[in-house]
Amino acid sequence: MYLLYSLFLVFWGLLLLPVFLYRAWRYHKYLPGLSQRLGRLPACLRSDGRPTIWFHSCSVGETLSLQPVVENLRSRFPQARFVFSTITATGQTVARERFSSAGAGDTFYFPVDLSSIDRRVLDWIRPSMIVIVDTEIWPNLLNQARRRSIPVMLVNGRISAASFRHYRLAKRLLRRVFRNYRMLLMQSEEDARRIAGIGAPNEKIQVTGNIKFDTNLPLRAADTSLEAFVSADPEKMLIVAGSTHPGEEEILLEVLRRIRRTPALSRTRLLLAPRHPERFDETADLVARSGFTLRRRSIHSQPVSEDVLLLDTVGELAAVYRYATVVFIGGTLGRHGGHSIIEPALFSKAIVTGPSMENFRWIADEFRAKQGMRQITANATQRGRQADQLRDVMLDLLQNPDERGRLGRNAGSILENNRGAARRTADTIAAVFEETIVRSESVAEVKT
Repeated sequence: MYLLYSLFLVFWGLLLLPVFLYRAWRYHKYLPGLSQRLGRLPACLRSDGRPTIWFHSCSVGETLSLQPVVENLRSRFPQARFVFSTITATGQTVARERFSSAGAGDTFYFPVDLSSIDRRVLDWIRPSMIVIVDTEIWPNLLNQARRRSIPVMLVNGRISAASFRHYRLAKRLLRRVFRNYRMLLMQSEEDARRIAGIGAPNEKIQVTGNIKFDTNLPLRAADTSLEAFVSADPEKMLIVAGSTHPGEEEILLEVLRRIRRTPALSRTRLLLAPRHPERFDETADLVARSGFTLRRRSIHSQPVSEDVLLLDTVGELAAVYRYATVVFIGGTLGRHGGHSIIEPALFSKAIVTGPSMENFRWIADEFRAKQGMRQITANATQRGRQADQLRDVMLDLLQNPDERGRLGRNAGSILENNRGAARRTADTIAAVFEETIVRSESVAEVKT
C-alpha cells in the first residue's frame, strides 16, 4: 500500500509540476524552504538528546490555535524541546513569531511525504512524539513513526461533510493508516462518528472539543500600530472582512458603495484582509479600479480619510477584529467552506457570514442556534442576491447598536462556555509524553 501511495504522490507531483513552477514564479510560493521540504533541515533542529515533541500545523489558523496547548505543556515540561512544522509560508511566519519568541523551539517546513525524506527528518529531529493539528493524514510519516515506536497524536481533528464523502471511498486503505495513530482527539461527536466511519478504531478516538475556543486572550491587548492604521474613530463605522477569497471583494466593495448612500453611514469604511498573501496586490488594484481611496498596512504613511483599508500583512487579522463595528467572515460567499469565527467572538463582535460554513459546521450551528451570528442564504450562483442580502444585514447592524451589542455578547458568551479544550488536549498529550519518556529511560537503563 505504501509503495502505491508513494508512486501516486510522485506521479501527482509530476502532473502538477507546471502549476507549481508557475506559482513559484508568479507568487514566489513553494520555493521558500524547498530544501527543508526535501528533508534537509538546519543544524539547530538536530536532536540534542532532550525529549522532543514535534508539532505540525498546516497554516495560520491551526498554528495560532496551538498556542494555549504549547504554553500549557511548556509549563509542565520546561526541559523538553519543542519543534514546529507548517506547510505554508504564512504559517511558518506565525510559528516563528508565536513560538520562537516564547523559547518554544525551532520551526521548519513540513517534508514531502516520501519514506526516504521522512526517515531523514525523523533521524535528524529524533522526536519522542508527533502532534498533528487538524485532520492531516500523511501515510508514510505515520508508517515510519510506527516503525520507530514514536506515538503520533491527531488533535483538534475534524472531518467535513465533503471530506467524509471522499474519504469513504478509501476506507479500506485508511483503516490501515489510522492504526498508526496513538490517539485521535476530535472536535465534536459528529467528527468522532465520521472518522470512525472511515476506518478509525473506536478505542483511539476521544472528543476533546475545539482548541480554537481557547485562543489566547492576550489578543485583547491594544496595538498602537494597528490602531493608527485603522484610525480608530467611533464616529466612523468599520466593516472588517477577514480571509476573503476571489469574487468576495467585488461584492463587499459594492455593498460598501450602497451603504454609504445612507447619510448617517456615509463615512463607513471597509477593511479587506485577503486569505492568501499572493492576492494582496491584486486586491489593491481592484480597490483602485472601484474608485475608492485605499490605505495599505505594509506602507507606512500618515492616516487620512481612506475608504478602504488593506491588511496586507500576516498574523495580524485576529488583533484587527477588536476595531471592527461589524465583522464579515470570508470564504463564505463562494464554495470555500468558510473560516473561523472564533477570533471576532473573542472581542464580542457582531459577526456576519455567507452560506458556506461547511468547514466549521458544528461551530456555525452553535452560533446560529444561540444567536451569535447572522448568515445570509443566497448561494454563489446568486451574486446579485448576495449583495442585496449582505447590504440589508449590514445596514441593520450598523444602524442598530443594541442589536450589534446583543449579537456580540452572545458570540462572546458562546466562546466562554466552550473553553477547556486546550487544557483537555494538553492533559492527554502530557500523559502520552510522560509515558514515552519513562519507556525511553527504561530502555536506556537496560542497554547500560
